[in-house]
Amino acid sequence: MSRPLKKSDSVSFRLSLRYKVALPVLILVTAMLFTLFQGTFRFVRDLVLERNERRLLSISEVFRESLKVPLSLGNQQVLEATLQWMSDRADVLEVQVENELGEVIGSTNPQPMKLPQPLALKSFSGAQRISANRYGTAVKIEMGPRPLGRLVIVFSQMSLEEELKQIFIEKMLLAFVMGSVLALTTAGVVWLALRPLFKLKRTVQEILSGNLEARADIHSFDEIQDLAEAFNEMVSRLSKSLENLRARSQALEDSEEKYRLIVDNASDIIFALSPGGEMVFLNEGFSGCSREEILEGGLELFRQLHEPSTLGRFDEALKTAREKHESVINVATAHVHRGLESEIFYLTNFTPLLDHEGQVKMIQGVMRDVTELRRIELMKESLIRDVAHELKTPTAKFEMAVHWFKRELELNPDIRKYEPVVELLRSNTDRLMRTITSIMDLSKLESGMQEIVPQELDLNLILSQAALDLEPMAAKKGLSLEMKLSKSPLKIQGDRDMLYRVFVNLINNAIKYTPKGGMTVSSYTQGGHVMAEVRDTGIGIEELDLKSIFDRFVQKTSASEGIGVGLTICRDIAVLHRAKIWAESEGLGKGSVFKVRF
Repeated sequence: MSRPLKKSDSVSFRLSLRYKVALPVLILVTAMLFTLFQGTFRFVRDLVLERNERRLLSISEVFRESLKVPLSLGNQQVLEATLQWMSDRADVLEVQVENELGEVIGSTNPQPMKLPQPLALKSFSGAQRISANRYGTAVKIEMGPRPLGRLVIVFSQMSLEEELKQIFIEKMLLAFVMGSVLALTTAGVVWLALRPLFKLKRTVQEILSGNLEARADIHSFDEIQDLAEAFNEMVSRLSKSLENLRARSQALEDSEEKYRLIVDNASDIIFALSPGGEMVFLNEGFSGCSREEILEGGLELFRQLHEPSTLGRFDEALKTAREKHESVINVATAHVHRGLESEIFYLTNFTPLLDHEGQVKMIQGVMRDVTELRRIELMKESLIRDVAHELKTPTAKFEMAVHWFKRELELNPDIRKYEPVVELLRSNTDRLMRTITSIMDLSKLESGMQEIVPQELDLNLILSQAALDLEPMAAKKGLSLEMKLSKSPLKIQGDRDMLYRVFVNLINNAIKYTPKGGMTVSSYTQGGHVMAEVRDTGIGIEELDLKSIFDRFVQKTSASEGIGVGLTICRDIAVLHRAKIWAESEGLGKGSVFKVRF
C-alpha cells in the first residue's frame, strides 16, 4: 500500500486557476491594445505630419509670390524688407533667398544657414523635417519661363509627435486600467465557476489525510457536479475495495505467519533453488552447516556436502526438474557431516514450480533425514541376507537328498509308491530355493549392493530371448505368445542379465494370470523414448491395485506361487536403469499391460 502524501512531497508554490485565467486575459488584452494603439499612433502621426508639410509649403508658395517683383527688378532693398516682413511671422525662424545659380542673395541671418541634405541641393523643392521642432521648405521662384531663384524658409513647429505620444499614452493607460478591470472581472467569474472544484480539492485532501468518509457535496448543476458525483462513487468503491484489501492482507499475513511457522518448525529440510542454481530459500541448516552458511555458499556448497558416489543422482534429479519440468521423488543421497565427518542419509524430492508461461520459476526441494531408518534398514537387510544365506545351505542339501531319492525310485521299483511324496518334496524344495534367491536378490537391489554393468544393447534381442525361453510354458497352458517388435533396432544402455530378468518376470506373470487367450510382447518408440510392453488377456487388475502391485510381498491371490517380490525386483531394476515401469488395466476380467519406458 502506498503511503499518504505529505505537503513536503509536493511543490509548495501554487497559482490559483482564476489567476491562471485572468493573467493571460490581461496580457492578451494589453498586447492587443498596445498593438492597436501603436498602429493608430503611427497612422495619425504620419497623417498629421503630411498635412503640416503641405501647410508649410502653401505658406512658402504665398511668400514666393511676394518675392517675384523685387527679384525681377533686382531691388535689393525691397527684397530685404520683404524678407524681414516674412521673418516677423511667429513660426518663421529664418528666411533665405538664392538666385538661379544657388548663391544666397538675401537672408534674415547674417550667416547663411547650413542646410541638411537634400534641402541644401539647389534643385530640391519641397518640405523636410530638420529636427524634432524644425521644418525646412524650399520653393522655386519663376517669372513665367524665367527662373529667378529659390526661397528657403525654416519654420519652428511644436513637437506634434510628442503631443501625439502623450495623448496616446494617456489613452493607453486608460485602456490598461480597463483591461485590468476586465481581467479582475474574468478572475471573479472564473472563481465563481471553479469554486466547486476548490471544494472537490478540499475533499481530496481530507481523503488523503485518512478520512475515507469525506465526500464532495457540490450542486453546481453543470459538468463539475457530474464530476463530483462520479468522484464520490469512485471513492465509495475504492473504500470498499480498500477494506476488502485490508481484510485479505490481514488474512494473507496470518496465513503467511502460519505457513512460516510450519516451514520453520518442519522436521524436513525445505529449500528452493532458482533456475540458475541460486539458493533462494532454506528453512534450516543441515550436515553440520548453518542456514546462513549454506545460503551464502549456495548450490556449490550444497553439492560439496554430498558423498561423491551419490552426487551424480542429485545432479541428474536437479537437471530433470529444471529441463524436463518433471518432479523427481525419493532421490537417495548421502552427505558427510562437516563437523563429525559421519555419513547422513537423505531422501530428496524435487518439484519444479512453473510460471504462467510454463517456465521454471523455482525448484522446490524437500530433504528427509533417513539416517536412522537407513541404519535399521541395513540391520534388517543384513538379517534377511544372513537368514536367507543360512537357509540356503540346508535347503541345497535337502534338494540334493530329494534328487537322490528320485534316482533311487527310478532304480528300485519296489519303492515307487513313495514317488508322489518325493515329487511333493522336490516341488516345495524348488519353491523354497526360489524364495531364498528372490529375497537375496531384492536385498541386494534395495541395499545398493547390486550394480549394473551398462553396455549398448538392442532391446528387441532381449525381448526375443525372454519370449522364446518362456514360449514352452505358455504352450503348455494352451496360450499364444506373440511378438510385435520394432523393425529397426532399439538401442539402450543397460545390463543385459538384469533387463532379461525384468521381462522374464513380466512374461511369466502374464502366463500365470492368463487362463485363456495369450500374451503379446511389443517394442516401439514414443515421444523420444524407447518403450516395451507385455500385454495379456488375463484376469486384469483393479484400479486400486495398479500401484500397490509393485510393493514387496504383494500377491494378486493368496494361492499364487512365490512371495510377491517379482514385480518389486522389476521396479528396482528399472530404477537402476533410470527407466519407469507401470501397469494399466481396464478392470477385472479385461486383461492388463505392463509398460517399461527407457
